[in-house]
Amino acid sequence: MLKGAGFTVERGRIAALLGPSGSGKTTLLRATAGLERASGGRITISGRKVFDAAAGTDLPAEERGLGFVFQSYALWPNRTVYENAAYGLKLRRKPPAEIKRRVDAVLEVLGLSGLGGRYPHQLSGGQQQRVAIARSLVYEPAVILLDEPLSNLDAKLRDEARAFLKELIAREERAAVMVTHDQIEALAVADTIVLLNGGVIEQEGSPTDLYTRPRTLFAADFIGNNVRLPGRVVEADGAAATIDIGAGELVGQRMRPETGAGEWTCFGLVESG
Repeated sequence: MLKGAGFTVERGRIAALLGPSGSGKTTLLRATAGLERASGGRITISGRKVFDAAAGTDLPAEERGLGFVFQSYALWPNRTVYENAAYGLKLRRKPPAEIKRRVDAVLEVLGLSGLGGRYPHQLSGGQQQRVAIARSLVYEPAVILLDEPLSNLDAKLRDEARAFLKELIAREERAAVMVTHDQIEALAVADTIVLLNGGVIEQEGSPTDLYTRPRTLFAADFIGNNVRLPGRVVEADGAAATIDIGAGELVGQRMRPETGAGEWTCFGLVESG
């Protein structure tokens, strides 16, 4: 359940919704897509409000101009690669020539141009993932939503897919929002990480910011392999602090500047001296 979360992602960049199970990642993604109704707030895509609780605006999913890649890919097993990619355009009654143009262009971009006549079961996991992305890109959406799109791939394919996805989003100048529970994946792919905890945003920023400058103990615990030590603040000066951990003293950067001398705290050792 979300308790209030807001973020922005620009064209050509990927925002990763990261957090433990039940933190609200998928709920936030589905609310953006229009698959779940938010109880408040607003959602704006390319300057157009698709949801505004105060104004009573709530566009259905098919009118929001979004691409959606499901975790299971959700490909039609009885349809070819070409037919899977073209299916949504046919439902929208696009002219056959336009459908062919769009599908051919997307399949070429994704390296699938020679596989249009194959069925999903004849493809590798990585190829199936690309078909699912092709089906989303064919609408030419400004924003693509991805629900753990790499979780079904083996380790080697996952590494390749991360690099491919990042390059694709930048080249096509799309904005992407990706749900993941894998911090390594978020650090490797995302331009911005939105770390959720209990339905609220714990911290938002670049992978470097979250890894080297966590603002809360939760962020420090969740991102990377930071050491967590209980200690008492002996001296505090701006962002720096000296911590007594019992066996000695450590000097480092305070993640909670409000902690004063004499107080006990959990201190994430990010920088030491």
